[in-house]
Amino acid sequence: MISLKNSVAQVSICKDDGNGDLDWFLVYKPPTLLNTKIIKSGQNPVWERSARAINEVENHAISRTMASFIAEHINIKVLAYSDDPPNMPPQTVNSKAKGVLLIDNRETDAAAWFVHTVPKFLAYRGPYSWPASETAKGHMFLCVSFTEAHLNSVAKAIRYQEPFIYANNLSPELLTQHNELSNLATGVQIR
Repeated sequence: MISLKNSVAQVSICKDDGNGDLDWFLVYKPPTLLNTKIIKSGQNPVWERSARAINEVENHAISRTMASFIAEHINIKVLAYSDDPPNMPPQTVNSKAKGVLLIDNRETDAAAWFVHTVPKFLAYRGPYSWPASETAKGHMFLCVSFTEAHLNSVAKAIRYQEPFIYANNLSPELLTQHNELSNLATGVQIR
C-alpha cells in the first residue's frame, strides 16, 4: 500500500484542469468521444466533466500533469514505459503496461506515477498530441502523487509488469539512492 501525501505546490505531482495540485486523479475517456470525466482527490470525490477535451493542449488534467514530460524541465526526471510507444513500432513485451514516473530532482520530495491505456500516446519531449486513431476507443488514466520514500515501492510495482522503457533521464545519483528504481531502469527482472 502506498500512502499519499498532502499536496504541495510542485511540478512533478498530479494536476487538475486548473493546474491545482492533487494527490490523485482518474480520468475516463468514453468510446467515440473526446470529452472526458475526472474524479480527483479531495473531500467527497465525484465524477465531473473535464474542463477541456482530451485532444486540447491546454487546461486538461493530463496535459497539465505531463507538462514537464512533453517539454524539458531540468529538475524533473522521468522514466516512461509502453508496449506501444509513440514514434516506435509496437514492442514484444510481457505486458500491456503504459505509464510515466515523474520525479522532482530537487529536494522537494515530490513524485507522480501516471498510468494509462492509450497506444502511441505522449512522446517524450514532443508536443502534446492525442492519437486520433484512439478516439473510437474508451481509455482510462490514473495519476498518483507520492513522496520519494515510496519510490522503491512504485518502481517494484512497475517492475512486476516487465515494461519496455522508451524514455529515461534518471540521474545516476537518483538510481544509487533507490535500488528498485535502478533495477527498473536497467531491466533487472523479478524472479
